[in-house]
Amino acid sequence: MWLLMSFIFYFSCVSGQKETREENLHDVSEAEEILPDYLSELEQAILGEWVNVSMRVWVKTYNQSDTSFIVDINEDNWDMKMTVKPIITNIYEDGTYTSEFRNSFDSLIYQPKGIWMIDGDTLIMEDHQAVYKYHVFVDGERAEFKTVLDWDGDGQVDDEYFGVQQKLH
Repeated sequence: MWLLMSFIFYFSCVSGQKETREENLHDVSEAEEILPDYLSELEQAILGEWVNVSMRVWVKTYNQSDTSFIVDINEDNWDMKMTVKPIITNIYEDGTYTSEFRNSFDSLIYQPKGIWMIDGDTLIMEDHQAVYKYHVFVDGERAEFKTVLDWDGDGQVDDEYFGVQQKLH
């Protein structure tokens, strides 16, 4: 409930500031990119279209056993190890995002949509299934994402994820 109220408050503040900002857009040349004053530096940096470049997951207790292994996926082996093309995520100024999962024939197979926000160095993304929290570091056109999740589906949130994404636009 707290999270829902925070999002409602955040978006009501953002929408009022956005309207004022949009009223002044006609005074600026189209070639100049306008980033809202109310967005933090990290929020401004995370806006745009991003594609997965690599990911490494340390699965610590596979099937609730003492077996562990590392899943290491990069541009060279992505097609061989994954059943989808690199995921493309668009993060929009209005606090929403979409991701595209495409199969090897480039057909769209899944397109989650949701809302996002930054809390310190953490990107919080919520869709109809879950809330995802990533410690994020953006350096120009590249971003690093770290989190702990249940990669192997054994019911234990103990697998360490590290992903790199490249900004497309």
